[in-house]
Order: sequence, then C-alpha cells, then structure tokens
Amino acid sequence: MTAVATLGDLTVGDPVYCLAWVGKQFEVVAADEQMVSLQAAADSMPYGAQIDIFPETAWMVTREPRDQIWQWPDRAGERYLDVFERFLEAHRPGDLVLAFHFGGGLDGFTVRPDPARAMTFRVRSLDRATGQIRVHTVVALGDDGAVISDLRPEIPDGAWMRSSPTVPLRMEMRMYRWCLCFGEFVVNWQDLRSGPGQRPRSTS
Repeated sequence: MTAVATLGDLTVGDPVYCLAWVGKQFEVVAADEQMVSLQAAADSMPYGAQIDIFPETAWMVTREPRDQIWQWPDRAGERYLDVFERFLEAHRPGDLVLAFHFGGGLDGFTVRPDPARAMTFRVRSLDRATGQIRVHTVVALGDDGAVISDLRPEIPDGAWMRSSPTVPLRMEMRMYRWCLCFGEFVVNWQDLRSGPGQRPRSTS
C-alpha cells in the first residue's frame, strides 16, 4: 500500500511519511475519523516533529518511504512527469504560452489570472530526453507604445519580440502542486485553478 485513502486506513503505531516534511519518518500517535496525529523521533527538536492530518489532507500521507520530493505525487495525485508530458503533448517549438504569477503562501492554493501579473513566453525547445522545456520571454508594443506582456489573441505572432535569454523552465512543487516555473511565474497555471482535493484542469 502506498498513499493513504482515508484516515481510517491508519492506526496508532503505524510508520508513515508525510509530504509536509519530506524525508522524515513519522509514527501515528493518535487516530480517529476526524484527525490523525503524527510524531517523528526527537532529533534537533526537543519533542520531535509533529503534524496533524485531517480528512482533507489525507493525500499528504503514505506508508511508502519517500525521501526525495520527486517521489511524491501532488495534491491532485499527479507526478511531475505527468505535468511535464502533458505540456509536451500540448505544445510545439515556436508556440506562445501565457504564465501568471503564483507566490503561494498568503495567495492561497489557486492562481488568479490577472493580466497585470502575467508574462508571455515563446517555447524554443521541448526535450523529453533531458527533461527540459526551454523558453524566452516576449513582449509586444501597443498602439500607444506601451509594453504588453500578457498574451492577447488580437496581437499577431510576429509582433511578439524577444526580451530575455533562452532558459529552461523549472519543475517545482508549489502549494503541493507540481508547477512549470519561470521564477514565480507558472506556465501550467490552469492546473492551479482548483483547490486541494480537486482534480486538475488540463492545460492547452
């Protein structure tokens, strides 16, 4: 058994691992249908790491030893390769893609598509063998000379001008969701339109 489906799958004394504290083994020290309490052996902390798990966050717990973030599925049940492969299937070199700022934390679990917090990228290469998606930023100029950074369908492809070096996107887990990132801008932002426990939306 790997991921825990419900809190009822856990009993006191079970050894488990938690996505909130990657690499640390916990023990179930209290369990009922409403909450499960986990505690790790004391090390640098006087009483050991502690965390409470609720029905809405049962997806964070597994019995499978996972000491690297790459081994974990996210809150939608997807592995990082699922997100990577979906982007590769939906895009080709030369495509323009939109990204939105996603800081997480106080911003919550979802992306709010705000043109004022958007960037546009041109895909330069998609390499399944090396696991890299390389892009550079592009901008366009409005009729008044203002710089436009949010992708607009009325602006022709050739009007978008390169504005940065070509760099690989980074795969990161943010707010427990695998993201393809340029800094704090996420290109698979449609996957973050749903909150915890909800199925992801496909990107295009």
